[in-house]
Amino acid sequence: MSGPGGTTTAHCLAALMIGTSLAGGLSACAYEGEDSPQPTAARTSPRPAPTLPARDPDVLALEKRNYADLEQRLSGASGPELLADSGPADGPGVGFSKAATVDAAGPYTVTAACVGTARAQISLSQETIGGSEHQLIDVDCAQTRTQTVQLRQGYVGAQLTRRADPAGAWTGAVAGIRITAG
Repeated sequence: MSGPGGTTTAHCLAALMIGTSLAGGLSACAYEGEDSPQPTAARTSPRPAPTLPARDPDVLALEKRNYADLEQRLSGASGPELLADSGPADGPGVGFSKAATVDAAGPYTVTAACVGTARAQISLSQETIGGSEHQLIDVDCAQTRTQTVQLRQGYVGAQLTRRADPAGAWTGAVAGIRITAG
């Protein structure tokens, strides 16, 4: 743009474009005064939110006792705790799922138990190159299951994968896991 008035024309054009952009942006602003209409309430959906069935107080009391028994069974695990979780094995809100970070690869003790049902299955998973590795732990609820597993550094996940009939009645059954170092 080296000719007569070339730089001046370019500067004027740039100033005009910036001015137009600012004017457009400011026109989008709204200022409300005392006589401005007030916003109306948001419309509500005609569909009601889903509700869970009422919890039977007798089953709730049984579930509470089952959790106490489960905690006692899982408390036998010794060593620093890496992960612990538990949850209902049937009924509304069934299952559990939790993840933790393994700082040091090596052997870990897995203790799993369930109360109020015959069997449960818990899945341990760790990400690997190209996918993930799963290890299933079958638990006979008549006893506590303890085993040693080799975990790699990184994340480990645990979740309840087999439980009593999820469409069946809520009985107060519970299941849980505790992973400790050593």
